[in-house]
Amino acid sequence: MVFKSFVWRSVSQFLLTSLGILLIGSLPYLFFNMKSQLEILKMIDQKTLSNTLFLYDTIVFNVEAYVNQLVHTIKVLFNGNMLDYYTRGRNVPLFPDLWHAYKLSMSYLVGSLIISVCAAIVLTIITMVFPKRMRGYLKGFFFLIESLPDVFVILLAQLGVIWIYKQTDLLLFNVTSGFNENAIVLPVFILSLLPSVYIYKYLLLSYEEEEEKPYVVLAKGKGIDHFTILLVHIFRNAMVSLFHHFKGIFLLALANLLMLELIFDMNGLMMFIYKHGAVNSEMVTLSLYMIFLPTFILFTSIEWLIKRWTAKRGGVI
Repeated sequence: MVFKSFVWRSVSQFLLTSLGILLIGSLPYLFFNMKSQLEILKMIDQKTLSNTLFLYDTIVFNVEAYVNQLVHTIKVLFNGNMLDYYTRGRNVPLFPDLWHAYKLSMSYLVGSLIISVCAAIVLTIITMVFPKRMRGYLKGFFFLIESLPDVFVILLAQLGVIWIYKQTDLLLFNVTSGFNENAIVLPVFILSLLPSVYIYKYLLLSYEEEEEKPYVVLAKGKGIDHFTILLVHIFRNAMVSLFHHFKGIFLLALANLLMLELIFDMNGLMMFIYKHGAVNSEMVTLSLYMIFLPTFILFTSIEWLIKRWTAKRGGVI
């Protein structure tokens, strides 16, 4: 019964989200005369038109154009021969350009999340070793960092690297991307900052809740040292609790990725969409699916494993 309920809920979420991505990707065709808009954008791209102040356009409600674009997008997604995009005055194959941008962005995103989880676990264990009064000071410090704007953190880190370079002639990291190279360490570090703080906050709250539960008191009564309780007994339950918040943390990191790629001038997926998405709505839809599908499979698989694990612990088959 539990298995059927989980499968039905997962399938429903998958279908509804997939439908939502498809509908949103073609939404401009519902409210604007996109045929004219695309012609104008292409003329601007080809430098044959530089001033559009004389043009006038209004919001329309064009259901027929919207439906036609939905059908066209579905055909494009299921027909590999139609996968191209408009750039520099002509249509070129979408792959491998999109694939290179996707791999770059996902490497930054996954790398930063791995660093965030590891850093948050270490910080949480260290914090739990301290007395409760000292924990309050540490929580206040990290929660203060959480309130800082993302742009401020990125710019402050860049300025810090530049200042150190001017003072010592030591370039710690590339602060922007150049020809045939990408800044790696600094962007990944910055992208991991806020997720680390959020993960640390959720983990610390979970640890403090678990610390008061009977199984921890029983473990202490058996003479198990405090560090072992933190690393073994509390850790498992705290990580399960963290997973329920991790989707929100992932979306936070994904939202920050666009800003990061803009500031560091990286040729990732977000910049690819930013540069070419206006005249290639099908490419935007495909890019969203490329992000959604692997993450949905990953989160659903982990959720199923957690349900199986908790069911076995509770004696449920």
